[in-house]
Amino acid sequence: MFAFNSCTNDINNVKNNNDPNAKQVLATGNDLVSVISGGFNTWWQAGNRDTYPALSVAGDIATCSWGNYGMRVLSNEPRNAIPNTNSWSDSRVLEQPWSGYYSAASGASDVIKAIQNGVKYKVDNVDQTNSILASAYFLRGVSFGYLGLLFDKAAIIDENTDATIKPVLSSYKDVIAAALADLNRSITLSSANTFTLPANFINGYTLDNNKLLRLANSYSARFIVQGARTQTETNAVDWAKVKTFAQNGIQNDFGPLGDNGTNWWSNVVLLSSSPNGFQESGGRLDMRIINLMDPSQPMFYPSVNSIANPQITTTDNRINTDFDFDSTVYFRSARGKYHFSHYISKRYITDDNFSDGSDNKRLITFAKADNDMLLAEANARLSSLSSAITIINNGTRVTRGHLAPLSNSATQQQVLDAIFYERYVELFNTAVGGGFFDRRRTNQLQKGTFRHFPIPASILQVLGEKLYTFGGATNDPTGMVPHYNLENNPTRLDDTNIPTFN
Repeated sequence: MFAFNSCTNDINNVKNNNDPNAKQVLATGNDLVSVISGGFNTWWQAGNRDTYPALSVAGDIATCSWGNYGMRVLSNEPRNAIPNTNSWSDSRVLEQPWSGYYSAASGASDVIKAIQNGVKYKVDNVDQTNSILASAYFLRGVSFGYLGLLFDKAAIIDENTDATIKPVLSSYKDVIAAALADLNRSITLSSANTFTLPANFINGYTLDNNKLLRLANSYSARFIVQGARTQTETNAVDWAKVKTFAQNGIQNDFGPLGDNGTNWWSNVVLLSSSPNGFQESGGRLDMRIINLMDPSQPMFYPSVNSIANPQITTTDNRINTDFDFDSTVYFRSARGKYHFSHYISKRYITDDNFSDGSDNKRLITFAKADNDMLLAEANARLSSLSSAITIINNGTRVTRGHLAPLSNSATQQQVLDAIFYERYVELFNTAVGGGFFDRRRTNQLQKGTFRHFPIPASILQVLGEKLYTFGGATNDPTGMVPHYNLENNPTRLDDTNIPTFN
């Protein structure tokens, strides 16, 4: 829709073939199933390819100096602006989620319109149209949700959108509101109907009305919380609403089974020592997380002197099960030793239910622990500290980390610290942008880090809009002021200019 991938410069003169084609393609119930099935895979690929490692290193969750997938450009210290140009070799970091999520949302809108026009889906002569309608609203909702999480603005489309008219761009808050509205429609339909969706919607994960209902609730909680751009916006979140959504959220890890790199795979593979990725040269656990696990470790790898004792001391069992120590660092010193780390993810080896991103195990994209921590945080911010502490102590902090239970006398800040510890350690490599969004909403991104993506340059040109970008320690230290000064700060090679946080 909107010729977002077209080369035309005159969008208002584009012939609208969308409706006639939709009527021809979406004539039967099986057609509806095919579009939604393809839409879910398109949605998956939109965020789990080039964008995945880029956000991880920009948010100081993982660290990597290689030039692939925008990792070196977007993790430079001091930070540079996103080079939002058609000539940027890694422009797919922006283009893949934009085009992919719109493709999924557009297909969902076509299905919704076809159903409104009378197309039915029947199973053994029993009308199951509402199951497809619920999944279409869910698909469009999670697509809008990620557009709202990732971009500063986007166009809100629905089944009545005229593709020949230049779209109106809405703020990320309005885009997330549209996502929540669609997810609420899915919740209503899933609550009122009993169904099991076709098995090919999400590889290895069969959706029924109860699972779809819980997923819609969890994603609603995620989008509300992680859509915040600053600590001020986080404080203003309707935490009572988040609590309700999370209480009704998932009770098991959600994600597709990998298909050995064919359609259902993820570039999380690059952030581990997986033989399918960069092996021991892969993206590593950032020093800021290592510092959380062992405060005696530096928050930034020293540029001149070596770390006295690079093996950390912690009672957290996950240092044994999830991460592997490597005395050798394979990154290039000339690109900045701040990229260095001695720990790399190996959970895909030790956990039968955790994928490396390119095998046939579960690719966790919404962990139960994530929903648990959203619920715990809602309780903590609503001053229900005892409830929050109970959730934390019944969760991965104790069951996988083997850490001491949080004291019942813990303060609100101590509770929140424990929650974010789990979000950074337990949820490492489990969701596109997860740690980045958490750092953003708590003012913990490095100075000059973009807080959201600009609309890709190729799309701005199609729409006839002025080029802009975000970030850069000099021109946009807050990461939220649109500009087009593509500064090129050289990599710091010493420890005289340690980054600060917003």
